[in-house]
Amino acid sequence: MQSEVKQPWSIRLLALLLSERDRETIPGDLLEEMHARVLESGPLRARLWYARQWLSFMPAALQATFAQAPLLVSLCSFTAVCALWLGIMDLRLQHPGYLGQMLIAALILGQGMLTLTALIVPGSILRQLARLGTVGILWLALKAWLGVLHSAHMEGYILLIALALVAQAICTLFAMPRRRAHSSAH
Repeated sequence: MQSEVKQPWSIRLLALLLSERDRETIPGDLLEEMHARVLESGPLRARLWYARQWLSFMPAALQATFAQAPLLVSLCSFTAVCALWLGIMDLRLQHPGYLGQMLIAALILGQGMLTLTALIVPGSILRQLARLGTVGILWLALKAWLGVLHSAHMEGYILLIALALVAQAICTLFAMPRRRAHSSAH
């Protein structure tokens, strides 16, 4: 019976969470230790140990992300919580058009999570997608703002969420670096 347990996806993801100087040593050391634990206590306990070790690196990655762009992380978290609240309220109340409103809430939640993920995963296409997503949330914010201004009822929470979406879009554009254009010397 072969007791080797391979988890290449977890090693690649762990490498993204680690600093550049630790990317070569820590994943290999953890994998070696897990293989030794497979022989000692079996594959299930070894995998649980490995998962616990792997998760121990998450707080540092999240802390580094928060230090990198604290305002953007706060805005994305706020709009994501607002989107969850809106989606739950739409599902619970089921007013006319609630499915479309739930889709809007899902898009807001998705953009917030995409932006947070793009901050954690360096140099990925997620950053470009997050930048593109700002167009969508700006459009949603403008639509919501105009809807409230032309409505018979003043919905203050919609204005607050729309303002947060605009701020999130602006911060995303500044926090997500663009690809550098090739400069030509003429």
